[in-house]
Amino acid sequence: MKKIIIFGSTGSIGKSALDVVRQSPGKFRILGLSANRDTKTLYKQIKEFSPKYVCVRDEKAAKAIKPDLEKVCKLFKGDKGLEEFSNLKSDISIMAISGISALKPLLVNIRYAKRIALANKESLVTAGKLIFNEARRFNTEIIPVDSEINALFQLVSINREDIKANNILRKIYLTASGGALADYKKKDLDKVSVKQVLNHPTWKMGRRITVDSATLMNKGFEVIESHYFFNIPYDKINIVIHKESVVHALVEYKDDTFFSCMYSPDMRMPISFALYYPERFDSDKKKSVISKGTSFLKNKNGFLCSFYPVNYSKYPILEIILQSAKKQDNSLIILNACDEIAIDYFLKKKIKFTDIHRVIKFMFNRYPAAKITDINDIFYWDNWGRIKTREYLNKL
Repeated sequence: MKKIIIFGSTGSIGKSALDVVRQSPGKFRILGLSANRDTKTLYKQIKEFSPKYVCVRDEKAAKAIKPDLEKVCKLFKGDKGLEEFSNLKSDISIMAISGISALKPLLVNIRYAKRIALANKESLVTAGKLIFNEARRFNTEIIPVDSEINALFQLVSINREDIKANNILRKIYLTASGGALADYKKKDLDKVSVKQVLNHPTWKMGRRITVDSATLMNKGFEVIESHYFFNIPYDKINIVIHKESVVHALVEYKDDTFFSCMYSPDMRMPISFALYYPERFDSDKKKSVISKGTSFLKNKNGFLCSFYPVNYSKYPILEIILQSAKKQDNSLIILNACDEIAIDYFLKKKIKFTDIHRVIKFMFNRYPAAKITDINDIFYWDNWGRIKTREYLNKL
């Protein structure tokens, strides 16, 4: 029975991971759960899964924790507690903390986990080289949970040796749904509401990733993830619009042959892959509710599988991120911080949807370029980006 630690167990990825564990009796044991401040959800998870260790990062929430909790498990509190929690040994750690807050616990936990199921984009965007260097140093396996990168992992792993030996790979393709605004005209984006942006037609995700899906910021991040995971040059990574969210990635070989990875738009699919690998979750045998399986094939009216080129004029943030990725400086760190703050302002209805692009463009054109040498540089420029973003947005 493999021991699992979940960082961010009360978020959407954490909850989906626990769904997979529920459907896998005798396969996994929850060793530890961590949350930021949602102790109500955390209590329910503790009662069901009886973890040995629990962490609450938010100091105020940690202080209000029920005294009797410490009788059933060891409780870690605050940032220091999260660092201590990150030192726990596990067979699999699921890194589902959102934002750059995942970076420190991830770098610590790489030393103690045999495998990390990585569901955090921002850590790779800001520190991809550092993360994979540490993983090689401690012989820690990292498997992507992000649906598109996970799909690529599955496709590439099938012919890994052949690809490496014979250079048969021509391009890879990441699919993008276009988010809730895929059918909107560019001129109408200035007026869209928070509710409209969060109404994703195919995925149920967290609020930030749903907004990033509408701007295609997330797809720019996935290009960077693909570059670091598979050591593929940026000019071999393409993006196509695929509204149905059934095909998650494609690879093209040099003989014009394409392979695709298809499954229902449900994050429990890539999570189950990351937990079971190199085995597979048997959905029929387990009578699983994790996936709809081939339900999209059983529709009496059939199903669509369409692909379109990206209209970069409609998604200007994507073009900025792709330019930034090639600079290999501090720009991605700043833009990630800028995006996080801008989305927070948008969700609080302080700015318009199009102001997210406006501030990212402003920061990209005016940031002071600098090389990154260590993790301290990353957090310095992250903080700098947050301060300057707030200054700009407050003027709006």
